[in-house]
Amino acid sequence: MVEWFWPRLAWGTTASALVAVVGYRVNALTRDGALGALFIGAVIIGLGGWLWGWLLVAFFASSSLLSRYRAERKASVQAQFAKGGRRDLGQVLANGGVAALLAAAFAIVRAPWLFPAYLGALATVNADTWATELGVLSRRWPRLITNGRPVPPGTSGGVTLLGL
Repeated sequence: MVEWFWPRLAWGTTASALVAVVGYRVNALTRDGALGALFIGAVIIGLGGWLWGWLLVAFFASSSLLSRYRAERKASVQAQFAKGGRRDLGQVLANGGVAALLAAAFAIVRAPWLFPAYLGALATVNADTWATELGVLSRRWPRLITNGRPVPPGTSGGVTLLGL
C-alpha cells in the first residue's frame, strides 16, 4: 500500500470518532448511526483527504442544526412517521455511502473528476435533507411529485414551495 494510506486512515478514523461521539452526545446520531459515521468519515478522510472530510462535516453539522430548527413544529410529523432528528445507520449510509465510494475510487485511480463527483453527491444529499427539514414547516400540505395530489406532511415524494 502507498505510504500515505495508513497514517491518513488513522487520522481519519480519529477525527471521525470525535465527530461520531459528539454527534451521539448531542443527540444528532443514534448509537448505530455514530458507528456508521465513524466508518463513513474514516473512509472519506482516509482515502479522499481532509478537504473531503471537512465538506462532509459541514453537511452533517448544517443538517443537524436544521433538524433542531423549529423542532417543536416538526414534532408531530416526526412522531407520525417515526423519524426523528437523530440519524440512524440507514440514514448515515444513504447520505454518505456514495461519497465514501467516490473517496475509495479516488484513492485507487486518483482521477481528478472524482472530486467534483463527490461534491455532487454531497450537494444531492444536502439538498434532500434541507428540503425535508424546511419543507415540513410549510403551512400548506405538500403535493406528491408524481401526480400533484396533496399528501400529509412527511410523506416521501411530497414537496412544498418552502422545501424547494
